[in-house]
Amino acid sequence: MEEELLDHKLKVAPTSAMVLLQAQPLYQAGLAGEYFSLLDFGDVQDISAKLNQTWQHYGTALRYRKLFVRYLLEQYLQEGNPIQVCIPGAGLDPLSLYILEHHRSAVSAVYEIDAAHMPVKSALYNRLLPPGEPIHFIQADITDTLHLLERLRDAGYSPEKPTLVIYEGVVHYVTDELFLNTMQIFRTPNKTNVVLMDYKLPEDKIPPASRPVYRALVGYLEQFIGGATYRYDRQQMFRLIGLLHGEVAGIDSLQDIEFKLNGRNELFYEEGDGFLEMIAFYL
Repeated sequence: MEEELLDHKLKVAPTSAMVLLQAQPLYQAGLAGEYFSLLDFGDVQDISAKLNQTWQHYGTALRYRKLFVRYLLEQYLQEGNPIQVCIPGAGLDPLSLYILEHHRSAVSAVYEIDAAHMPVKSALYNRLLPPGEPIHFIQADITDTLHLLERLRDAGYSPEKPTLVIYEGVVHYVTDELFLNTMQIFRTPNKTNVVLMDYKLPEDKIPPASRPVYRALVGYLEQFIGGATYRYDRQQMFRLIGLLHGEVAGIDSLQDIEFKLNGRNELFYEEGDGFLEMIAFYL
């Protein structure tokens, strides 16, 4: 069955491919580089070009987002003190490969969850990883919160153990209610879990000079996915985390992120430049 799944390169769904193709420069070496060679991005070159024409820094912003996840992993994964990692909405992104390659002794198990591609992704990983690596692929709808915890438990997840939840590139596509319901699964009495996530800003938080580009980008993305995207300012995000009884650990604009990654700002100088922010919170 696995060989049948892998007879041809895996054709990536357009919404996943938009992000993965932009991020590909980050995955040139190691296991992730081998993984990318097994993917077929089909016709997304045209889509990618359209997004880059709409906003010349689109790819850079996405790569900064992913690089900052790695930056935060350095803070929250401690070698020799392994914890669980859970990636809802994992898609085909090889973040878990990066984690296993660079933070293996800091991780007891990785749980990837998505509504599609998990069996094939598992087969691809089996080609690249030695036997016995503690990674689990769960094909499930992350908004089906009535069954999600059960599916996680069946795979070996323990709600009693500290967990790092990486919720990257997901909140733009789910309502407040679905976000809260999903996060409730990861709540702990003593806030021993940590959530890392990004969110897109509303138009009134974007510098006026950048708003035409912002409107064009959002309009194109919403047309492409055939639905709405959801955007938040800091106060709205703080309110949601407050409803979860969480505690904010850190929040960064793309201006902050660029400075932390590079030691200087070359593209993003104002709050709201880059159209997104990233937040870490205890839950």
